[in-house]
Amino acid sequence: MKFGSRFVLLLLGLMLCSVSVAQPKSDAQLFAVAKDGQYGFIDRTGKIVIPLQFDSASPFSEGLALVTLKDKKFFIDTTGVMFEAKFDIIKEFSEGLAAVNIGEKRIPNIGLISDPGKWGYIDKTGKLVIPMKFTHAESFSEGLAAISEGDRGAFIDHEAKTVFEVPLDVTLGFREGIAGVLYKGTLAYFDRTGKQISPPLDYGPSSHSFSEGLVPVGIKGKTGFMDRTGKIVIAAQFEDAEDFREGLAPVKVRSDETTWCPREASGSRKGFTMKWGYIDKTGKVVIPPQFESAAPFSEGLAAINQCDEGFFIDKSGKKIMLGDFRYVSPFAAGLSRVDVMTKDGLRWGLIDKTGKVIWGPSKER
Repeated sequence: MKFGSRFVLLLLGLMLCSVSVAQPKSDAQLFAVAKDGQYGFIDRTGKIVIPLQFDSASPFSEGLALVTLKDKKFFIDTTGVMFEAKFDIIKEFSEGLAAVNIGEKRIPNIGLISDPGKWGYIDKTGKLVIPMKFTHAESFSEGLAAISEGDRGAFIDHEAKTVFEVPLDVTLGFREGIAGVLYKGTLAYFDRTGKQISPPLDYGPSSHSFSEGLVPVGIKGKTGFMDRTGKIVIAAQFEDAEDFREGLAPVKVRSDETTWCPREASGSRKGFTMKWGYIDKTGKVVIPPQFESAAPFSEGLAAINQCDEGFFIDKSGKKIMLGDFRYVSPFAAGLSRVDVMTKDGLRWGLIDKTGKVIWGPSKER
């Protein structure tokens, strides 16, 4: 299945003017961007490294990115070399393998799977290395991947050998040696031997993997934190919580005081009583609850979104205003995706830590 760039040019003819692109350093980070309906990739300075020529593009994962062109799917590397991926569904590469599917069907307008089709795994040459025999398959993490074959659920290794069986609908993958497994509305955590380390826990819209030795878990409608032995080390007292990152975790509490947003042009005004702040690993509040929404820290800053305004805070809780943004996302590889209001409506862009917009604003995501 592998295709060199010369073969792809012959295959696509005039569909691609050229796949000859500048070659970044092997450790360079590239970012998918779009303009006028065409997708390509830039480096963190905003320089176009792979020209905007695709109909869609996914982020790079382990040196490869999935792109589409004229209803065909291709994987490209940072030089633009491609191989065609002839599958209905393709997940990102993880540990050298990507889960692929043929035949999955969903009920229109509902999204529920009516036919799971068959899943298998390809390597980075596009070769099918684990046969299409599963009814469910997830990405590899820490050497294992969750699969289903009909009613049988299990974790397999890279050779498709079953490591342990466990009933599952979907999992959170292994992280720090523990995997969260969701099954029939319950959530439980298992170690790499298949031992269950936690009782069945509340399963809500947001479930988590371990981070920095702890994981937020739901107990009787409240959220606390559990360690890797299954012990609750921060009592379930919060309305919600996110992962620990850089020693702090966002938590949500109910306040008796309403925080009011500025009035809109229409005169309407919204307020909120559910407020986010940050705790340390002892459960001590280090940044008081005050925000409408808050993300875990990343690269020394946390993304805050409140009253149609996006900004960042440092670990003292100090507000860092980098621009006039409607929404900001956590920094990754030195960049943040932000929403800005323009004369043409809401658009997105990429900024660096100085607040400089290095790409956009753009309509396409």
